[in-house]
Parts: sequence; structure tokens; C-alpha cells
Amino acid sequence: MWQEERQQKIRDLLTAFGQVSTDRMSQSFGVARETIRRDLVEMEQAGELRRVRGGAVPISREISSFQVRHTERLQEKRAIAATALQFLRSGMTLFMDAGSTTTVMSEAIAGTNGLSDLTLITNSFDAARNLTEPTGEPSKRFRVIMLGGEFKQDPNETIGPVAVNEIHRYRADLAILSPWGVDAVKGASDSFLYGAELARAMAQNAEQTMILADHSKIGAPARSVFCPAPEIGILVTDAAARANPSFDAIVAALRKVVVAE
Repeated sequence: MWQEERQQKIRDLLTAFGQVSTDRMSQSFGVARETIRRDLVEMEQAGELRRVRGGAVPISREISSFQVRHTERLQEKRAIAATALQFLRSGMTLFMDAGSTTTVMSEAIAGTNGLSDLTLITNSFDAARNLTEPTGEPSKRFRVIMLGGEFKQDPNETIGPVAVNEIHRYRADLAILSPWGVDAVKGASDSFLYGAELARAMAQNAEQTMILADHSKIGAPARSVFCPAPEIGILVTDAAARANPSFDAIVAALRKVVVAE
């Protein structure tokens, strides 16, 4: 395979999945890993991607704001949220982090009439607002507990030791988390250490962890791991994930993978 052909395939994979793996491309293209690495170095120098451990991601993925991320693949995120609703029951206590997909999930919860008496414990101002009444009055269906801590924008959330320590005061039936990526070996990871610390605390203090990840996050190189693969109770993703080279390995490694059609 010629260099330009390889690099065009790399561009196509980045567009389709939001990440590429050096090992997977080496196997798929039938060339040495060093050849792929040289391609990625050249493409990074040209401003086409950003190299990360084990592969590369698009430049746009690194710099997009939360509002942009919230609208990216919105149809897929809504399908994931609608599918994830089947695992919720009235009376549950939920942890929820401040990811873009979990924000869509909070909108789905607010929009269904089949759930009531839910307690949401979150560091996300958007999720908290979605489950409170527009009038400012206490909701008759949802109780929202906002975690304290250091305030951070983009997204609007609380982070840091205070937020993590507060999580350990509670036990939840389900932690609903939105990762940077899901790896068959490492599990679910966040792009930032502070996000991973908070998500890890939620996972550790919940009876079960549900990961919501659209197809662009499937197989993404692990960064700050917060939930090892064997501890992920449910992964909900969208139908395009089936085309990802990492999908079969993730299905084999995780307890339960549900695809939103």
C-alpha cells in the first residue's frame, strides 16, 4: 500500500470513528507499526491530527468546546439515551458526571413520564438544571443533589477533592458516566485526570456502572482510566460502533454491550 493511500485511509478512519489505533492500522494495512508511526508524525506536522499514546485523534476533537461536543453526533447520543432509559427504575439513586452524552441522558430522563422518585447526585450544572422545574420550584419527580467543589466552565461542573470526597458520602444504584474512550483492555477513560478521579469515585460507590459512549469513543486510546473493563456493568453505544475495528474485542471483554438502533 502506497503512503498516500495509507494516509487517506487514516483520514477516513478519523472522520468515521474519531480515533485511530497504530496496532489496528498496522494489521489492517499489512505494514509495520513504525511505518504507521511515520505516517502519523508526518500528518501531525501537517496539522491533520494529534498523536496520542497508541494512535491519533483529530485536532478538532482536542479543541472543541462543550457546546460543540454536545451537538456533535446528537442523533446518536439521543438514541443511546433513549435505550439507556430501559435500565432505570423509579426510586433509584443515580450518579451522573458532566459529559456531553450524560447531559443528553438527563434531558431524556426529564422528558419521560415513566420515572419518578429519582435521586440524582451530580457535578453537572446542566444535568441538575434539566431535572429541576423551570419555575425554580422543587421537582415532584426528581431530587437533585449538587456536589460541591471547585467550579469549572466548559462544561459547567464542580471538580476537585471536595467533589470527590462528597461522592464517598453516598451510595447509588447506578453510575451513569460518559468517557473519553472505551478500550477492551483498559476500560473506560477520561481525557483529564480530574474527570477520571471524579468518575472513578462515582463508579466505586455505585452498585453498577453504565457507560454511555457513541461510536467515536469505541476503541479510543486509554488516557486516565476510571473504570476497568471487568467493572463496566453496561455499555450503551450506537449502531455505527459495529463498524469499528475494536467493537468485537469490546463485546468480548465487557459484561453487557447494548447497541441503540
